[in-house]
Parts: sequence; C-alpha cells; structure tokens
Amino acid sequence: MTVSALTIAVDDGSTNVKVSWIENNQLKTIVSPNSFRKDWKSAALRRDKKVYNYTIGTTKYTYDATSDKALETTHVDYQYDDLNLLAVHHALLQTGLEPCAVTLVVTLPITEFYNSEDCQRNEENIEKKRQNLMREIALNKGELFNIVDVQVMPESVPAVLSTLMNSSCNEFTRSLVVDCGGTTLDMGVVVGEFDDVSAVYGNKEIGVSMVTDAARKALASADSDASYLVANELIKRRNDMDFVREVVNDESQIDTILTKIENKINELGSAVAHEAKKFAKNPNRVYLVGGGASLIYPALLDAYSTLGDRVVLINDSQSALARELCMYHADEATFDVSPETLVEVADD
Repeated sequence: MTVSALTIAVDDGSTNVKVSWIENNQLKTIVSPNSFRKDWKSAALRRDKKVYNYTIGTTKYTYDATSDKALETTHVDYQYDDLNLLAVHHALLQTGLEPCAVTLVVTLPITEFYNSEDCQRNEENIEKKRQNLMREIALNKGELFNIVDVQVMPESVPAVLSTLMNSSCNEFTRSLVVDCGGTTLDMGVVVGEFDDVSAVYGNKEIGVSMVTDAARKALASADSDASYLVANELIKRRNDMDFVREVVNDESQIDTILTKIENKINELGSAVAHEAKKFAKNPNRVYLVGGGASLIYPALLDAYSTLGDRVVLINDSQSALARELCMYHADEATFDVSPETLVEVADD
C-alpha cells in the first residue's frame, strides 16, 4: 500500500529546529528550541500545559525549557544522536498539524555533508543522518509523526536561493553566503542567480555556542544557573533590562554578565570575519543567514566595508534555510504560495 506523505523541510540546528511546510497554499514556519534532559517530567498541574516525555530504546527524555540539567547539543555529533531525533520529533509536534506520514528534507553542516578531500558528497554521513531519523521513538500518552523518508541537504547556500533569483545580478556576480549557526560556520560562493556553487567551506569550531557557553558561565557565577535555551534567550534580549533582572539572581553581577556577553559576541564576529576573508577575499555580495547572523553582521559590514549595502542580513535569517528548502521541494503545479506565516511556539 502506498502512503501519501506530507513533505516538511527541517533545518535541525543544534540550538533550534526550524520547520517549514505548506498548508492551505501558505508557507508556514516555526522555530522550536532544543532543551532536553534525561528522565521524565511529572504531569503538569495546569491543563493548558503539555508535558513531552519521550523514550528512545530504554532511555527516557523530557523537554525542559529551563533546567540547568539540559543536555548539550552544541557539538557536531548531535547530528547523529538521540538528541537530534528528539529535537526533530518535538519540533514536528509544535507545527499544530495532526500527526501523519511525512517525508523530511533535513540538513547537515557543510563539513559533514561534503568530503574535505574532494568536496564530493559524504555518502556515509548522509546515510547516517537518514538512518538516525528513521529510528523508533515513543511519546508517553501521545502520538508522533511517522517519518517514512528522509532527504538530506547541505546547510548555508540554499538559504539564499529566492533572494538571488530576484536580485538582478549578472552571470559573473560572486555572492558569499555566510551561515553562522549554533555549532558550525558554513560558507559558500554562489555564481550568478544560482548558476553554480564555485566553492564551499566549513568550520565546526566557530558558532554561537561560543557566546552561549560564556553566558551560562557568567550566569552560574551570579547564582543563576540556566539552561542553554535561557542563556540564548538572554543573548537575544540582553538589552531588555526587565528580562535580564528576571534571569539574573545576583543583580550586582548584571553589568559584568552583559559585558562578558558583548565581548564574546565581538570575538565571534572577528572570528567569522577572519574566516570569511580567508575564504572569499573580494566577493561582489555577502549574504548572512543562520541564528547568529545578526550577531556577526556588524563585523562583516566592517570586513567588507567597500560593499556597503551589498552586505545583506537576510530577513528572518534563522529560518531562511528551512523556508527555501520547503519552497524548492514544493510541487509548483500544486501550490500557489502566499506570504509566509511564522507560527509561534510556546515554551511549555
């Protein structure tokens, strides 16, 4: 029997999972944070709060947004382990869709997708990623999506597909795409309106986790141990003093914590700019995507100062890759896609 499966694009990053799908002729997107710990959580007292308790093999996991026992996902091995399987299934449940058969289009960092020796597809890693997401997983008192097939795509360059197609560039334009994620830095040089990808480069030592780790350590020193999710939220909302005061218990340490975060952001920007200039010294355009894009934007503007407004921070840069993958794999004869809807995800 042939099962009709919905195709869903999933950029399953180490910090957040970005999911895009087409529903009622509209492109929809969610961003689902990763924050899992071992063992199960007790049932919620409030009926409007859902508890997500999972089992993989004999190991129990739960989604816990604020626990300082949250398991680390900011490493490349995350792409092939239990936490990746958890993160993808948990994100699918946040879409609001009824669990059904799905085909997933997922991603791998460039350093994992391509062989470093010859820049060809690393079929072993690609298959390992596929098989990881096809494994059995159970949700206590709930139903999960049935993943019937998995396609794997490289990170970074597909995120600017529609941008380049509408950019009026010529066949000789060289565009540098910089994707700064939670764990890895991925870059590619695209020729023309996606006529060719002339070079790719990745560094799995550079990512937003540099800032996240510094934020967690600073919080811990202020008697404010926090999960990776809370630390990342602090980075995003560091200028919101009401939020900062809620997160930091020892308020005398607030200035010190914020200074450490800003210093690490500057360090991240300098590291990305250095790698970018080594990889593509004089591109015609630079496009920034990924969860860390806004953090490194000032450093890239400075590094490519002669380009001016041709250094572009893509709108909703964190979810750009998932959106583009969804559009690329959509059946254009079937879908007439209207403007995108960003679906809110509650922090249960």
